[in-house]
Amino acid sequence: MIEQLAADEWVSYYRNGGDDDDDRLISSTLSCFCTSEYLKHGNDAAEFKYQNSKGEDIQTCSEIFSDRATVGLIAMAVSTLIVLVNFILKTMLVDMIRSLRLKTVTAETNYTMISIFIGQFVNTAILLVLNNANFKDFDDGKGPLSAVFFVGTETDFSVKWYKTVGTTLMRTMFSQAIWPLIEFVMFYSILNFSRLLDRNFTSDTFTSSMPSVQAYIDLYAGPQYLIHYRYAMILLQICVAFMYGTSMPYLYFIACFAFLILYINERLLVCYYYREPPAFDEKMTTLTLDLTTYIPYIMMPFAFWALGNRQIFETVADEITFKGDIRLSEHTISTAVTHLNPLHMTYNSPPMILLVILLIYSILAKCFCASSDEDEDDQLVEGLDDYYEALKANDKEQALG
Repeated sequence: MIEQLAADEWVSYYRNGGDDDDDRLISSTLSCFCTSEYLKHGNDAAEFKYQNSKGEDIQTCSEIFSDRATVGLIAMAVSTLIVLVNFILKTMLVDMIRSLRLKTVTAETNYTMISIFIGQFVNTAILLVLNNANFKDFDDGKGPLSAVFFVGTETDFSVKWYKTVGTTLMRTMFSQAIWPLIEFVMFYSILNFSRLLDRNFTSDTFTSSMPSVQAYIDLYAGPQYLIHYRYAMILLQICVAFMYGTSMPYLYFIACFAFLILYINERLLVCYYYREPPAFDEKMTTLTLDLTTYIPYIMMPFAFWALGNRQIFETVADEITFKGDIRLSEHTISTAVTHLNPLHMTYNSPPMILLVILLIYSILAKCFCASSDEDEDDQLVEGLDDYYEALKANDKEQALG
């Protein structure tokens, strides 16, 4: 019987176009049937034929398998595009900050690191979610949020959101984790080809067509080591993992995998590939550690909202009639506030209670705890002249005796 219903639905969707109605009634029979056949027979299920109610033999699952493959390719392309945009954004920001001609190398790298992190974080973790978001639950489709974000269909962190946006986010972060390897292979190949072209594809490294010694050194010395980009990548993995990891723990494993790749890759490439990096003080490392202390303030509200999805945790599902309808989540600020009562805690109360405790602790620590920052006069200052040149005339005379 279910084979016949699936075949009838195939005729309605793929042959008749839903009786020329763009808002076709939803039926999951075809999808569920083809999924079951795929689990039993694999890709061969696409070739099987079943009879519909009119006695016609219908190749029922071929189109839906093709559509799913297309959706998968599009999702993979979106993930790859986000990583490529992150790389282009990094290149643009590095050149932009460098053009400001800041006084010290540390200041330049700090500004570059923060700019790259913010740009990549917004592009990866914020725009992807907002592009698929729908705020009809909050303003009934008539407010400013709905006016700006009118394309998306996801009103909450629902099952469909995890199947579409969530999987895309995880693919993106995995691609971001292996990007250092891809970047090395890509630029190492280009660098080696340039060197081969310089010596006319011979193995003699003393043969060169470079016009000057400095040009020869620039070609064979290797690329510069961009330390700020590495710190930005670390912050991106940490922030995305903690932001969405409560509902998608796979992101924690991706972050650990990314750190492992980054550690091995950097240890080897700093020794054998990059030029010797300049000497930096501890300010960038300290700044990175300071930035990580703000991540819980982002993590807790997201965890609270994700764990409050009523479709998953309360089996509350809003009915829809047509495919083009927006499925409301019934998850609003007013319903979420009811979970904040510490005397009647629910499944998603702890994240917000921890956030309140963290905020109170931070305020009290700033008000009553003394600052442990070192005196700025004891810090190293970059950009000074050589020791002898920096001395005053009298000091030079005394030094010369």
